[in-house]
Amino acid sequence: MDINEILLSEKAIAEIDDGVWVDDNPEAPGLRLKVRGWSSEKVQSLKSFKERRASRKERDASGNLVHAAQIRIIREVVAEAVLLDWEGLTEGGKPVPYSKELARKWLTSRTGDKFLGIVSDAATQVDNRLEDAAEELEKN
Repeated sequence: MDINEILLSEKAIAEIDDGVWVDDNPEAPGLRLKVRGWSSEKVQSLKSFKERRASRKERDASGNLVHAAQIRIIREVVAEAVLLDWEGLTEGGKPVPYSKELARKWLTSRTGDKFLGIVSDAATQVDNRLEDAAEELEKN
């Protein structure tokens, strides 16, 4: 068997690390999101960094992060490393251009829970594309 049939392509890895456009979310028709996958090195590195930097107040007696701290970190990671751009987002019928500040405001607030879910689903789709490609290679 040729090793190139087993290894993931640089293109597939780049999609996860650099982000791709995802536009097939039934909860948000017309919205396109450019996102990194959850398994991206940048996403995992930031998540790990934030978990290590969490204060003692955010940990239980065993040193594990409490639920509220886990949620805070996920929200921040999505805003800072997962979501890279959007198209088709409007407010009052007017287009809203992407801004990291606005993304952070919405994604780190409880009012942005549904948006957080949509972005998270898109990141999962990016990872699943890589897994699907790997499974297809295994079949051949």
